[in-house]
Amino acid sequence: MHSSFANADLVECVLRFLPDFQCLASTILTSKTIYNVFQQHPRSVVRSVAYNLVGPALPQALRFVRCQNAQLYSKPVGELFGEDDIQKNPVLSSEDITSLVAIFTSVQELENLFSWRMKDRRLKTSQLSLAESTRFQKAMYRLSLFSAVYGYNAYESAIEPDLDEEEMDLALEEAKTLRKGFFGSFSTAELRDIQRIETFLRGIIARAEAVGFFTTIPPTFYSPQSSFVLYCAPHNVIDVYKGGFDCITEWDPNTTQEIFFHDDFMIGPLTSVLADRKEPPLLPVNQKQPIIDEIVGEHDRCSQCQSDTAQGLDLWGPSNWSYLWGTPPLHSIAQLLKGRVAANLADRAHFLTVLRETPAEELVGGLFDYKTPAYIAWNKADWLCPQCLEKFMRAHLHIWYLGQKIKRGDVIPDNCWYGYNCRTQTHKLAHAQKLNHWCEPINGEAPPTNV
Repeated sequence: MHSSFANADLVECVLRFLPDFQCLASTILTSKTIYNVFQQHPRSVVRSVAYNLVGPALPQALRFVRCQNAQLYSKPVGELFGEDDIQKNPVLSSEDITSLVAIFTSVQELENLFSWRMKDRRLKTSQLSLAESTRFQKAMYRLSLFSAVYGYNAYESAIEPDLDEEEMDLALEEAKTLRKGFFGSFSTAELRDIQRIETFLRGIIARAEAVGFFTTIPPTFYSPQSSFVLYCAPHNVIDVYKGGFDCITEWDPNTTQEIFFHDDFMIGPLTSVLADRKEPPLLPVNQKQPIIDEIVGEHDRCSQCQSDTAQGLDLWGPSNWSYLWGTPPLHSIAQLLKGRVAANLADRAHFLTVLRETPAEELVGGLFDYKTPAYIAWNKADWLCPQCLEKFMRAHLHIWYLGQKIKRGDVIPDNCWYGYNCRTQTHKLAHAQKLNHWCEPINGEAPPTNV
């Protein structure tokens, strides 16, 4: 009898330490004995596994889940479930669990991305300390709660499509008051964490807009579509990172009324609260930034120019080339081509197709296979500042593309004497087809720009 009790105690202890609900489900199905032990302590075991999965940010995650599932749209912050709701109602329902797993998966992927971009550029999995990770996740769940309660779903549930202008103005003012009240419930340090996450998410969205590469600083102003992403669900920014804006199915470019509700949706009320507290809207760049305590390689310099203008996280190497772009910024990349070859009538369409089909890390890494003598000392493992990487790309992009044509079996014609500087390639298709222009000129001078 004593042995049976001890074994049951041990089984319960093991169940409490399982890392996630998938492991829990698999374990309790392995034997009737284990299942019976679980049935004796289902609430405490489930709560322990939830903590193992989510970690110290479980109260914030559960608050988001319960407010969203209860559809508490456009409610004052005092009428929402609190972060202490896990103490008031510690029993997790199956709906709680399903929603927790879903939001945690997105937040964990965003944490990996945040760590890669903001702490350790060498590794794609989170290197955040426990304290850093907790700050990140708490801020992320709070931001997601803000959008769930005051964002797209709130608008859809409360705003009638036939409101006149005066009624719309009143509804917008009420929404702004509720949003400010929400952010006013947090300490200044917590607001700074939320602000840091919002800026980070904006950087991901800017990358997805394919306006250029080296997108490390988000634009000052949102496009309406990018603003709408945060208005819907900040944690879904990971889907935008993976697949672009096509995953945001709620977006309707013909909607004009709703734009006033998602314009300046987050940062407006947040900075208003900071202003009321006599705090600056942004921390100075030379001051320690929120969430991250230590940046790995913060003072590393470019392997080639050794300039101190770009250090640490602003350097690019094999481990972070893939972040340069998702959807290739075709115009920006084509501008790196020498001379006039970007306008070559015979090849420009295929060149752009190759760009679309080639991931950033494959393209940049491939350039090193075509190094010219001037770059013999440049290595693929180098950490390069944006200026040096752009210089390297400009010097080799046309050679790399010629290599892609050879790989696909194209017969390369004789070189044009004027190479990439040839004017005729841009207005006579027959000439563009007859000769190869993806080569150095042996006659004529290069234009004064883009060389």
